[in-house]
Amino acid sequence: MRIVYLDEPTYLPDDFVREMEKLGEFEVYDDRPDIPTAVQRLSQADIAIVEWTRLREIAFGKLQRLKHIALVMTGYDLVDIEAAGAAGISVSNCPTYSAQSVAEHVFALLLAANRRIIQADRLVRQGESHVYGPFLASELAGRTLGLIGTGRIGQAVARIARGFGMHVIGANRSGRAVPGVEAADIREVMRRSDVVSLHVPFHAKTKGMITSELLTSMKRTALFINTSRGGLVDEEALFTLLRDGKIAGAGLDDVTQVAGNPLYRLDNVVFTPGTAWYTDTAREANMTELLETIRGYINGTPRNIVNADFLVPKRPESE
Repeated sequence: MRIVYLDEPTYLPDDFVREMEKLGEFEVYDDRPDIPTAVQRLSQADIAIVEWTRLREIAFGKLQRLKHIALVMTGYDLVDIEAAGAAGISVSNCPTYSAQSVAEHVFALLLAANRRIIQADRLVRQGESHVYGPFLASELAGRTLGLIGTGRIGQAVARIARGFGMHVIGANRSGRAVPGVEAADIREVMRRSDVVSLHVPFHAKTKGMITSELLTSMKRTALFINTSRGGLVDEEALFTLLRDGKIAGAGLDDVTQVAGNPLYRLDNVVFTPGTAWYTDTAREANMTELLETIRGYINGTPRNIVNADFLVPKRPESE
């Protein structure tokens, strides 16, 4: 069994490496390969751990040896899971490790945007004190927080919101009831909420799901928080509405256009560089979840498979 870590680990503790070496030959690459290099590495592996490399336009059918791709993160948009499944390659993710850390980050962004913390910090550093006018904020108690997506992270956000005295409403694809969250459809969530928080996986069916129409329906006083992928949102419409004061503010952990994004010019938006998940606790939990996912696959008890609906038996190499 040959396992490769395809691309530059963010975190790779020694105990994780030792446990992986018990499962088979384990090789770690410390760069971010181009596609030809990635394919060459994948062709020599039974299992590949993937963190950064976009594998959406490769010929999975030619990777005769590769049987499983273990994604380090929760999102699985790096891989064309349908094409991988058609080639007999299962794909897993790590869905649980960061729920609490991301939920806490939602409130870091929310409070920073609502209380204009970055602007206040800048003013104090310039020698100002007891300046009130620009910093009038709304208290969270009694306000409505709307969740788009009520899975593990959304539910963790709801628990924190209730601690602030907020009322929580939420929409999900299945329509299932979630304790402590008033069920609503997505249009009602966008229209009624004082804060909208987005918690949906990014893939072909969810790309651009937060449309200009939905954003336009938000209250002028509302805040929009996104700790999921930027590609879920019509970024151009979001910019226009924030610029024109038709949405009060936003907190964004991911954007689709990294260089020169027009949103950067707005002082009612707070950004973080994809760090919503990144706490010491979540980082350790990530390694544990990844290890257990790979062990499960090797032991014949696969878990967290995201392309089960597309998976077909792997053809023997002799074919």
